Amino acid sequence: LTLSTLHSIHQLTLPSRMGLAWTVLLMTSLLQPARGLSMLRIILTPSTCRIARRRKFTTVTSTQLSQSTFDTDYHAPVMWKECVEALLGCQRYQDRITKNSTITRSTTTDHQVQEPIVFVDGTLGGGGHSEALLQHLEPGDVVIGCDVDSDALETASQRLSNHLANKNVNNTSRVPLFVPVQSNFAQLTNVLPNLRHPMTQQPLLPNGTVDGILLDLGVSSYQIDTAERGFAFMKDGPLDMRMDRNANKSINHNCSNSLTAADLCNELDQVELQRILKQYGDEPRARAIAQSIVQQRPLATTQDLVRAVAAVTPEYAKQKRMGRTASLARVFQSFRIVVNQEDKVLQEALSVMCPTLLRPGGRLAVLSYHSMEDRATKRIMRDGTLHPTPETYEKDIYGNLLGPPRPFKPLSSKARS
Repeated sequence: LTLSTLHSIHQLTLPSRMGLAWTVLLMTSLLQPARGLSMLRIILTPSTCRIARRRKFTTVTSTQLSQSTFDTDYHAPVMWKECVEALLGCQRYQDRITKNSTITRSTTTDHQVQEPIVFVDGTLGGGGHSEALLQHLEPGDVVIGCDVDSDALETASQRLSNHLANKNVNNTSRVPLFVPVQSNFAQLTNVLPNLRHPMTQQPLLPNGTVDGILLDLGVSSYQIDTAERGFAFMKDGPLDMRMDRNANKSINHNCSNSLTAADLCNELDQVELQRILKQYGDEPRARAIAQSIVQQRPLATTQDLVRAVAAVTPEYAKQKRMGRTASLARVFQSFRIVVNQEDKVLQEALSVMCPTLLRPGGRLAVLSYHSMEDRATKRIMRDGTLHPTPETYEKDIYGNLLGPPRPFKPLSSKARS
């Protein structure tokens, strides 16, 4: 996929991965930061990709990107080439390539150094996207990797140890810098301004803004494959599902709360359980499953929850979404979203964090994996809020919107589709 050559809608076939429908949202900040971001949406199903774009996207082509894979036993980064190309399309990176930057970069002395380009990987995971991005940055540039999962931070830090200042001090002047941060990406507005450069101890973001943000929503392969995390119904383990298992011991309130999925199953009444399954999983048997959970309390392990769901769902059905496996996937997804407050975190990130931190000409890439994330993202980018009112669409006689400022703005009508 070569984004730089696209001028209209193109189609291509992609291999299916885990049977999921993928949506990628790519935005570029306008010159007026208060007015928000332009948007390019890439809608992917397991078999088809439709891309809408009118003008040349970026001078970075796919042939410039390394053909190596960034998959590990921890996690396989999704669409890393497309994400890297999108982020490298930010204005300052393109100015650097075309030598039209307003700040002169000296090639003969270290005394005159351009302000480094800074990207944020808001969902670090195994560090695959960050590693791909670091390969295309220059010495002095920074990638900030954020995650609430301490296991992810440890794994990614080991993987990117050559880019850590405290691991290889003598090498930091010759490679781009990686800075790990344990935080929920919705709280980055409060966290990033307080970061210090690990070498100079000066503020890492002097202007308080970054050039690009990447958000890969959902869970990693490691979290699903690790039974102790409680994310998978195929494995027997504690019914936990917290992204940060040390949340109840940590003084860092930026991380997730301490409630587990077992707490929800054992303490909420049937009405609330039914609402969770219906709202966050679109589960057609929400009422029956909620009743079964209440009857089979207490639930302590993932298999306890599996048995409660199996008691009221057939193993196979004419419609695939009515079978037991599909119901289990929706039930586990629903409790995971509530335990980690993923809906509130996403809304806070898109409506506050991204418009605040992205500088004019910056880029934002969001990968979503189910309808709730996609619906919330589209509404906020189109209307600036999850709950639009008639005033949101009010216009003057010239067709200009009079409603509240919208943080995102599509480039064309095709970008809305």
